[in-house]
Amino acid sequence: MFLGIDIGTTSTKAVLIDANQVMIASATAGYAESDPAMGRNEIDPRLWLDAVRGVVGQLRHSAPRELCATTAVGLSGQMHTLVTLDRHLHPVRPAILWSDGRGEEESRLLREGVAEVGELTGVLPMPSFTAPKLLWLRRAFPVEFGRIAHVLWPKDFVRHWLTGELVTDASDAAGGQLLDERQRIWADRVLEFVGVPRERLPRLQEGPEVSGVLRLEVAAELGLPAGIPVAAGGGDAATSAVGLGCVHEGRAFISLGTGAVFLAAQDAYRPQPETLLHTLAHCLPERWYRMAAMLNGASCLAWVARLCNESDIEALLARVAARGSAPGRILFQPYLRGERTPHNDVAARGAFIGLDAASDSVDLTRAVLEGVAYSLKLGQDLLAPRAEDLSFIGLVGGGARSALWSEIVATILGRSIAVVEDADFVAALGAARVSMIAMGAPLMDVAALPPVARTVEPEHRWAVAYAEQFARFRKAYAALRPLT
Repeated sequence: MFLGIDIGTTSTKAVLIDANQVMIASATAGYAESDPAMGRNEIDPRLWLDAVRGVVGQLRHSAPRELCATTAVGLSGQMHTLVTLDRHLHPVRPAILWSDGRGEEESRLLREGVAEVGELTGVLPMPSFTAPKLLWLRRAFPVEFGRIAHVLWPKDFVRHWLTGELVTDASDAAGGQLLDERQRIWADRVLEFVGVPRERLPRLQEGPEVSGVLRLEVAAELGLPAGIPVAAGGGDAATSAVGLGCVHEGRAFISLGTGAVFLAAQDAYRPQPETLLHTLAHCLPERWYRMAAMLNGASCLAWVARLCNESDIEALLARVAARGSAPGRILFQPYLRGERTPHNDVAARGAFIGLDAASDSVDLTRAVLEGVAYSLKLGQDLLAPRAEDLSFIGLVGGGARSALWSEIVATILGRSIAVVEDADFVAALGAARVSMIAMGAPLMDVAALPPVARTVEPEHRWAVAYAEQFARFRKAYAALRPLT
């Protein structure tokens, strides 16, 4: 048995699979982030430990014998989020989440101070990344910054509790904008500028390497065998790619989670920082990926449901579908948290365009679904403008559960997309797969394409209408930005 644990933005997920990759059990435990001010998002990292206890407890209840037979553990986690520990290995402050936008000025300073930063780290500095967050902390809270003895990422904070080891993998280091991507070593030039010496960073490994073993007291608490290996794992984008078999050129996936991601695997490092695409190290050796990363995904749907006092999102989506499949007349700019690809604009804000007295919650919801899909289309135009560039596109995340949203995405992109089974747990599945590789399973056997729940084809009769709306969408950002 192999256990995969994914430390997400709003919940931790876990899966238990057997040697044939049959999912034996799964579990989820949620938590709430803190929003101390506009554009600022934090969380107490100790909540992740409580969530791990929760999900493993659920697995122990649903599959007790199988959990006791766990052979190895793999870890996945939200990328870019900054975790800081003092010399006693206690959190210096709440973790600064990837969605936090307070490092805009520091991003500019890093671009100016390290001219080669885009080529070196695979992407131009943006507030989401860890390096600008460290610079911000150094400027705004120098005393706290001086107390930092260790810089970690979410899965690595959990790893330390599990094993006592301070380790990260190449994909999370890359998402921190602290990695020399081509050589897959720490980027000394960036570290020097940020003011973080190497000794404050964890040991750097590849995802399938064993990072440590499960401590006796934690094993007893969780009901797991003591001493089992814990693989280095990866950031959630990379482990999701492994879970979806996206480890070779031409394979891609879209994640409609809290944010939205459009990722394509690469066999070589070919950065395009000027496009604002992210070219980052995979959690597998000698592999990379390109990614269009959007800050606003399924969180926009949850927001509009709250705005319209709709407590049942599934019922709301059913009403949207019942009204017909034609493109809506209202445009939505989905920039509730600013945006990364393609704007790199932490100050961008959302907007509805085309409201009238008849507009209702159904109209607004359809506009939100389409607005996020148009944002993905912007990413696709950079990532893979030709149909032949991609042979497979998987769709995962909470948004993948909606047949309506899946069809809208496929139609706006003009591509077939495959909604995979157990789409909500794909990052945890990828982590479990990485732990299998760490135990000697062949990569090609493990990282296969997953079972497909359904294939969604574009609705070609609406292609022209959506293209016209997309042209309006492209113009709206430039027109509205000076007003926000």
